[in-house]
Amino acid sequence: MAIKNKAVALTTDGWTSLANDAFVTVTAHVITEDWEMKDFVLKTGELRESHTAENVSKSIVDGLQEFGVQLESVVAVTTDNAANYVNAVEKHMKTMNVPCFAHTINLAVRKGLGVRSIENSVARLKRTAAYFNHSATASYLLEEKQKQMEMPKRDKLINDCATRWNSTYEMISRALEQQAPVAAVIFDKKLSNLELSTSEWTQLERVKDILRPFKVSTVALSTDKYPTASAVLPMRHVLLSHLRQETDSDTAAVKEMKAKITADLNKRYPEDGDVFMFLNTASYLDPRFHCLRHLDHGRQQEVHDKVLAEITAIAAAEKSGESELPAPLEAPRKSSLSAMGDLFSQVYQQQTRAAAYDLHGELVQYEREPQLPPDADPLLWWKSTGSARYPYIAQVAKKYLTVPGTSVRSERVFSSAGNIVNKKRSALAADHVDRLVFLANNM
Repeated sequence: MAIKNKAVALTTDGWTSLANDAFVTVTAHVITEDWEMKDFVLKTGELRESHTAENVSKSIVDGLQEFGVQLESVVAVTTDNAANYVNAVEKHMKTMNVPCFAHTINLAVRKGLGVRSIENSVARLKRTAAYFNHSATASYLLEEKQKQMEMPKRDKLINDCATRWNSTYEMISRALEQQAPVAAVIFDKKLSNLELSTSEWTQLERVKDILRPFKVSTVALSTDKYPTASAVLPMRHVLLSHLRQETDSDTAAVKEMKAKITADLNKRYPEDGDVFMFLNTASYLDPRFHCLRHLDHGRQQEVHDKVLAEITAIAAAEKSGESELPAPLEAPRKSSLSAMGDLFSQVYQQQTRAAAYDLHGELVQYEREPQLPPDADPLLWWKSTGSARYPYIAQVAKKYLTVPGTSVRSERVFSSAGNIVNKKRSALAADHVDRLVFLANNM
């Protein structure tokens, strides 16, 4: 499908192979005339120069040019928080950069897990998982204990990775599931350095409960079939509300953990920033979140005014396009008809103002629409209902809703093609780049 003459959103990411070869991938996202989300890998190429913001931006723009996509048609670019990619988009491409919300969540959670007593417990779990996964004897003993305890699931322990989203949550969850057989093996083999106290297990149970919504959020925003940027700030609001809830089992360490995650999430989307307004506008144009319940009335009005300005500009452009007539060669003479025009000019001006008011009325009526459930498909609503009722808002919605809230799509290129490259010891040279692109597009 052609992506020319459409509002285009991009995601981009970098990856370095085991052979120290660096690659950049760029994916494009559009919403079709039939309100379907489509994405395309524009480029997966080797970056031979230093990884400066300027070189990264050039690589991205080259990918656009190969497909004849003008930079001016790019609505926004979603990247992780790497400074060179952020600067490539903002400073060199002069385009809106949307931080990947999955990375943002991971960074915030890592801040919280840095609380000393929690960090110590998690480190011990890591050592425990490594011990059981690397010792055939320990693995066999664990399986025997699971059988003796008639456990329906006999899973191995999971070790976490700081750069892999939700991995600490998964490690803690699995350890809690297998706590009894693991503790039995540790006791039998007298591995006191791996033993956690009852209070540590209780605290980890609470940590798991706190992290669960963060995993759900990451999974929910990792789709490339539905709009996700529109869900970022409503989801952040839900996560912050979750962190404010306290229980009797909240230790001082748990409270500190929640405070650190809250502080990190709050600083990521400052209210005086362009990204904050951009994402709120996307939320407003998504019928699941258009009520903007996460904002106060003043902020809601700012978003309303912004969208009104955009649809007014669209209407004005359409009108000027329809009424492009050559200027008269001489001034018209006064006639009875022009006199009638003078007489009714005030009425005509009122009608012009009424047309502008109709655009405001379109917004007001849209705001009165029942809010869709969070798991509904907003593009289906725009296709079946919204585009006919609110034609001007629909044009703006198609632009904002095309933007992904995460850079997952770009990362998937490397998680598939990249793994194959790694297995071959990354023996890629310039003439092998096309093979990587093929793999990325066909996995």
